[in-house]
Parts: sequence; structure tokens; C-alpha cells
Amino acid sequence: MKILKIWGFNKSIIHPLKCICVFLVSSLTVAQSNYLNLDVENDLYFLTDQYYSSGIFIETGKVVEKDSVIKFKIWELGQEIFTPSDTDSKDFQNYDYPFGGWSFLKHTIQTKKKNNHFFEYGFQFGFTGEWSLADKIQNVYHKKINADISTWAAQIPNALHLNIFTSYYFQTLIFPKILFYRKYKGILGTQRVGFETNLGLNYGINVNDKISNPLLLNSNGIGIYFGLNPSLIFHDFMLSGIGFQKDEALFTAKSRILRLTLDFGVSYRFKNWKFIFIYKNRTPDNFIQPKKQHHYNKLSVTYFF
Repeated sequence: MKILKIWGFNKSIIHPLKCICVFLVSSLTVAQSNYLNLDVENDLYFLTDQYYSSGIFIETGKVVEKDSVIKFKIWELGQEIFTPSDTDSKDFQNYDYPFGGWSFLKHTIQTKKKNNHFFEYGFQFGFTGEWSLADKIQNVYHKKINADISTWAAQIPNALHLNIFTSYYFQTLIFPKILFYRKYKGILGTQRVGFETNLGLNYGINVNDKISNPLLLNSNGIGIYFGLNPSLIFHDFMLSGIGFQKDEALFTAKSRILRLTLDFGVSYRFKNWKFIFIYKNRTPDNFIQPKKQHHYNKLSVTYFF
């Protein structure tokens, strides 16, 4: 397992991030959005850089009510980064995961049904390979924090992708302040084909906003969550490189169909701000990963307008 060597943060990265946040908040306020959310997932917290190495997502959503029907319209801009455990090598024999980046725009429409049941559908449109800019963004970031620079040799090819998805989720009050969440999601597309489920117990305010919506259970206070996320993945372009692109993948790995992720998280909301921390333990995505589990964390900040 590769260990990152981090000596300190470069202050020059702070000012541009402030400018980006101010721009996003001002733009979304004009659009009268109900919330702005930033999610950062990374295994850097465990001083590793491998497999599902990083995910960053900016999301905004609003409520639309018409003819007594409540809908949530959500837009998300995201990027996921995948790397082998040996990121210094250009020798494919040392790899246990392909280098790959997936950058996308996601649109979701959620409709509230009776008795806290919800139906949603939407699409993801984006790019893989060098077109995703994942290699450049990761290495620029690594330079800023004085971490190791990845080779990004034989990364998953450039390709244009479209995924469509639909899901159904609901919540049941089983004890005072304790909710049992269930979500079932199907994905069909060139980047991924699969069926995912989320099962979780939540005490207090909502923790895992990906199961429901940040605008639900949005009172002030603390929340605690424990969840199980089994999934069946029948096609994963980030491992197979099989699609409609011109270039063939130079290095691939056989994907595991059955995958499992365990979640444990806490959240805290005060006035217009909500903060979430979730620890995730994920089983291998392919058959050549030597470790039986991969640890990473998710940090989330939401501002409600």
C-alpha cells in the first residue's frame, strides 16, 4: 500500500477556493436555490491514495410545488478519481486498478409521494479519460500539498458517457427520532450499469443526504447514521474500458459484480449550516485488489438559503 508523504499545505490554494465559493453562492442566490452543498470524499484522511481515491461534488437544489405535488429539482457537478495503489509506476504489471477519471453533470427530479415515499429519476452526462481533467486536477492538488505525483499511465480512455437512473426510497419511523431508510436505484448507461440499494438507521436529523434530500428533516440538532449499501454492478467502464470510444484501454481489471459499502456518520445543523462526516468501508471493486477493504471519509457542508 502506498503511503502519501504530505509536508504542508500551500497557502496559495486558499484564495482561489474562496473566490470560487463566493462566485457559486452569489450565482445560486440569484437563481433562488434552496441549498448549496459541497461533498468531498477522499482516502487521504488515511494517508493512502488508491482505488476510489477522490470524489468532489457540488450540488444545488430547490423545491417546486404545483397542484399539491412537491418536487425537488437537483443539479450536481461531480468528479471521481480512481488510481492503483502504486501510482509512481508506469509498469502495468504493478497495477491493481486502472487510472481513471469521471467528470459529469447530473440532474435529478424527486417527487414526494404519500407516507414519506419518494420517486426520482434523472441523468448523468460526462467524460472519462484525459477529457475528465482528473489527472491534471489531482497532480496540481498534489503539488500544492507536497504529495507524490502520479504517473497516470494507461488511464481509462477518453469517452463521452450518458447514464440514466431511477430510484425509489422511503423512510419509516420505528422509534422516536429513529428512522429506517430504504433506497433502491437502477442505473443504465455507457459508464455504468447496475442496481444499488441503501439500508440505514438514522437518529435525529438526516445524515446521509444521498438517500433522501438535504431539505428533509432539516431542523437544527445532531444526527447519527449507520448504513449498509450492497450493489450489483454489471458494467463499470472505469475498470473494463469497454464502450463506444475509438481508443482501446491499455490496462483493465475484471470487475466484481457484488460490492458492499458500510457507512457510519454524524451530522450537525446550526441555523443555515449543516455539517456531515461519514466513514466508509468499501469492499474491492475488482479481483486483483490485494486488500479486502478500502477506507475513506466523506466531509459535507451545506448552506440553506
